[in-house]
Amino acid sequence: MLLPTKLQLALLCFTIPLFFNQKLNQQAAAQKTLTAGEVISRIKENLTCDWRTETVDTYKAGTPETEVTGIATTFLATLDVLKKAKAQGCNMVITHEPTFYNHFDDKAPLEDDPVQKSKIKFIEDNNMVVFRFHDHWHATQPDGIYKGMIEAFGWEKYRVEDQRVFNIPETTAKKLGKEISKTFGTDIVRVVGNPDMKIKNVGMVLGAAGSARHFAMLNEPNVDALIIGEGREWETVEYVRDANSAGIPKALFIMGHADSEESGMIYCAEWLKGFVTEIPVKFIEAGNPLWSPN
Repeated sequence: MLLPTKLQLALLCFTIPLFFNQKLNQQAAAQKTLTAGEVISRIKENLTCDWRTETVDTYKAGTPETEVTGIATTFLATLDVLKKAKAQGCNMVITHEPTFYNHFDDKAPLEDDPVQKSKIKFIEDNNMVVFRFHDHWHATQPDGIYKGMIEAFGWEKYRVEDQRVFNIPETTAKKLGKEISKTFGTDIVRVVGNPDMKIKNVGMVLGAAGSARHFAMLNEPNVDALIIGEGREWETVEYVRDANSAGIPKALFIMGHADSEESGMIYCAEWLKGFVTEIPVKFIEAGNPLWSPN
């Protein structure tokens, strides 16, 4: 039996670790492959609520089998957001609000519309997945949108128990309006009520929750003011105006839907990073599309 030479032993010492390192690298590369369906499965596993059978949280484009290169969370999957996601290597976009201009993302009403067709073409040409994450992000505990927004306001320390009411240091309607504008970098916060009205207890009903929920919050004991995303101007706006005329001082702060929920999708990206580690997860701002000429 011939014994290996020193050179052969040296080569073995070099090639065996190299072989195993290559195998480990191949396994690591394989583990980094993630499909859209696997991402959604992990989301379902990490929610505190059961997944509903009737929900708007569905695929709006793409398939569960699509291999994901990166995930972008956003308030709304605008065409600009989709372009930015693609440029940053993210072919899966998780959006809070609709992609195709109505709550159920029904594309039929605008089937021949050039704007909708352009958006669909971009998505298809770039093999992108768009998934809406609305109902369950609100239903999980804590509500993901409110958690992100409360952190953005810096108001967790003022929260009244587990309610969406905040006992803030006393201020005026005008000062609070300016504070909201500064915090969220917007000049289009609109306010109903006396600018000099003293405010201490503020309720929060974000997004487009509807006037019934607005009225309920405004009638909570000691609530001086309400922050909302949006609402029909002939409902809550006029209710607050009449309340002041009736000698029941109230203030209403209308942030706009985007500004009132977008920080919740910043938090969503951080939440996803806790259990999606193989690929990049980023937040991409949709921003408030409205602006003031002043």
